[in-house]
Amino acid sequence: MARYAKHTFRSGRYTNGIVRRRGMGRYIFLVILIVILVVGGVFLFKFFDSNSYDDENSFTKYAKRYFSSAQDSNSIGKAQQEIKYGKPSSVGLNYPKVKINSIDKQIKILAEREKQSFLGEHEQGSKDEKFAMLMTYDSYKGKQNIASVVLKTVVREEKTNGKLEQVSSKVSVLNFDKETGSRIHPIMVFEPGYQEKLYRYLDEYLKKNYKDKLSKNYKKYIDAKSSKFENFAFDGDKVVLYFAGNTVTDDSQIIKITISESDIKGLFRKNINSRKIDPSKPMVALTYDDGPAEGTTAKILDILEQNKAVATFFELGKNIENVSDSDKLLKRMDRMGSEIGSHSYSHPNLFTLTDEKVKEQSDLTDKAIKSRIGYVPTLYRPPYGNGNEKTTKIFNKSAILWSVDTLDWKHRNKDNVIKIIKNSGNLDGKVILMHSLYDSTAEATKEIIPWLKAQGYQLVTVSEMLSYKYNEDPKQVKFYGYNFFYPKDKSNDKTKKSN
Repeated sequence: MARYAKHTFRSGRYTNGIVRRRGMGRYIFLVILIVILVVGGVFLFKFFDSNSYDDENSFTKYAKRYFSSAQDSNSIGKAQQEIKYGKPSSVGLNYPKVKINSIDKQIKILAEREKQSFLGEHEQGSKDEKFAMLMTYDSYKGKQNIASVVLKTVVREEKTNGKLEQVSSKVSVLNFDKETGSRIHPIMVFEPGYQEKLYRYLDEYLKKNYKDKLSKNYKKYIDAKSSKFENFAFDGDKVVLYFAGNTVTDDSQIIKITISESDIKGLFRKNINSRKIDPSKPMVALTYDDGPAEGTTAKILDILEQNKAVATFFELGKNIENVSDSDKLLKRMDRMGSEIGSHSYSHPNLFTLTDEKVKEQSDLTDKAIKSRIGYVPTLYRPPYGNGNEKTTKIFNKSAILWSVDTLDWKHRNKDNVIKIIKNSGNLDGKVILMHSLYDSTAEATKEIIPWLKAQGYQLVTVSEMLSYKYNEDPKQVKFYGYNFFYPKDKSNDKTKKSN
């Protein structure tokens, strides 16, 4: 009995030990479960908190998180931030200051324009709604002293689950010389015919890498005849192409594609053909209407090329179609860095036409120009100067009038053209009107360009003038009338109407 009792006692101790260990196990499990729930709760709180905001403080954190997460490269410039909370619309801007006055002004203009457009679109929204515009940037250093700034803008909207989801995106790119601030355009970087080479490469690349995500109209954004491939940046010896959301894909996210020199042979020029423009020095824009013309237009281009100068040519669609070498002439203008604008199709008085006929004048000319150089112009000059805000909206491009009329169409005399220009006072910031139809104008051009350069004037295109002298975005749709191009001596107004 004693042995049995002793054995039972030991068995009892053994059993109680198991019970105690099981109790301890449950306790540890409970503690671990609580820790998991707490950590998970904190994570979920932070997750949902990071996808929304309720006041100025939380929006500031929300915007800064985006600035940090969405920036891929920061090789040049110091970040400038502007964060403003509001109901229903809040704005967070993060853009660089590169210490080049003309470029910093352009960046500021682009940022402000996006902000005002966003606020204007959502100003009628209910305070219960929530919209956020967030802008950040990528910056790069390329070869040959080139720098790039890419402004990336997204718009987010609060959905029923309380989170903000991206609904749209936009990209703007500035390429420039780090020393002078001169803008760098595609034709300065790529060899002629680059649009077709990029199209073939991008078509294959997108099909391979995005497949079912491609939009039905993706080719519209890469086709050589409709795309200018303006949203590109330089990263060392590579070029980085950006596409806004809902363009090449049906997604609102920005697409970025990097191409090296080995990917497309013969794409890049060996030396970037950049002109140096100093915004602090005087500049003048020569413009020629009514072309192209057999013989005369080529003579003017020869003179420009010999003097390393550029001009802006406002061309008639009808002449582009009828002049046998128009294809060669327009491509040469583009290659030289000169600018091509629309002057309507058949030179009518736009004020006498219906809206439909005005649009036809624009569309036919755009088609003719695009068929030669691969893209439509961003500027137009109404025939006889007869344009206004309404015709400008229909043309969907900025209208450019003039500040000095040489009347070359009337007297067709070289000496008169030269005399009018020389007697027009301070030409800084002015636009000179001529026509590329007359040999007398070509002869005057041969003498006036060296004279202008000797006086210290830089010869620039109209878009360059708008950018560097007036801090305007030449791509916006705006009517620039007779009184605009007078930055210093507006009293000297010679705004006679011309053909």
